[in-house]
Amino acid sequence: MLELTNRSARAKKYFFSLIGHEKTLSEKEDKIPQEEPVNSEESSHVADADSVLDFTEESNDELSEALREKDQFKRLAQRAQADLVNYRRRIEGEQESSRLRNQQRIVLKFADVIDQLDVALASEGVDTADSGWLEGVSVIQKNFLNALTTEGFERFECVGEDFDPRKHEALLSSPTDEHEAGTVLTELRPGYLHNDEVVRPAQVQIAVELPKSDDTE
Repeated sequence: MLELTNRSARAKKYFFSLIGHEKTLSEKEDKIPQEEPVNSEESSHVADADSVLDFTEESNDELSEALREKDQFKRLAQRAQADLVNYRRRIEGEQESSRLRNQQRIVLKFADVIDQLDVALASEGVDTADSGWLEGVSVIQKNFLNALTTEGFERFECVGEDFDPRKHEALLSSPTDEHEAGTVLTELRPGYLHNDEVVRPAQVQIAVELPKSDDTE
């Protein structure tokens, strides 16, 4: 009986020691810091910030590309506008040149008529011609000259000047020692200027040097 009592006491002691050990372990587990759960709202804000950053970078790239295209289109537009202005100027210049050429062609036809009237008035038989007829021809000749002058065409004098291929057309030459070689001696047909530009050269006779004689003993 005594032995059973001792065994029962030892069993109770062992049982209570086990209970105390479990309690100690439980207290230790309670003392271990546990990780705080991640707040889902904060995680959502972080994700939103990353999305905004990606969108901003993409928007900046698109904006830069748009600005480059704008500058390119601007340069193309400016170049096209400059080409159009140059084209208009060239067309206007060509039209003006064509108008002046047509005007000169018509006016020079009148100049040919004036030349014929000049020849008629300077002919040998003019002294015996009817005075009324002679006066009428002279008036016509002056009217033609006035009409040309009104349009800006005028004759220029050349007798006594040095020969200038831009103004003179040499049809005849005369050897002489009275004038320097290249001097205009006679005007065969008058020349005309328009705005200080030669539109018809004068036909002239010029002086040339006398041929050198070979002296032989």
